[in-house]
Amino acid sequence: MNGSDPRSFDIAESSPLRVLWILLPLLIVFALCVWAELKHATAGAPWIEITLAPPFFRLWGSAAWSLVVLALIGVGLGTAFFRRRVVIDGNVLDVRSTLYRRRTPVAQLQLEQAEVVDLGRDRRYGLRYKTNGYSMPGFYSGHFRLQGGNKGFALVTDRQRTLVIPVRGGSTLLLSLDRPQALLDALHKVAATAPRQ
Repeated sequence: MNGSDPRSFDIAESSPLRVLWILLPLLIVFALCVWAELKHATAGAPWIEITLAPPFFRLWGSAAWSLVVLALIGVGLGTAFFRRRVVIDGNVLDVRSTLYRRRTPVAQLQLEQAEVVDLGRDRRYGLRYKTNGYSMPGFYSGHFRLQGGNKGFALVTDRQRTLVIPVRGGSTLLLSLDRPQALLDALHKVAATAPRQ
């Protein structure tokens, strides 16, 4: 395995309908903006106006900018929701999860301590709170604090079968994969053939 031959591993399936946790609130705000614009259309508004009530943002008296910004946020977050990838590229484990990416040299992974756990039952690796993450029921992505106080980097789509890989001097990786053992076997092979540091 070398840098020109990356190997990809399938992520455990997650319902694509979970993206509605992102899109529905944005659609509600979008509808509120349209309603407020139709109900309270005013003439002679200032060139820029920011409010806490719909339509939130006006430019030259038009709420169209609020609608454009909401649409762009929805498209961006909806697209990011489906950006998930776990790849071994040379001697680096590359995890991409929504808006986040974590590249970890295999030499830093504590593979002898890696295990598949149920996050609902195993309190050691429970996701306590987000430090810089993206989550919704049944889906966790990004940087979290774990129950034990350690840092974690998550790409979790199945809490019942999550591969946990501690990292020397870094965030523990929590990955939901279709075949977690296949990734572990591949990582052991890379670690065995990597030059000693």
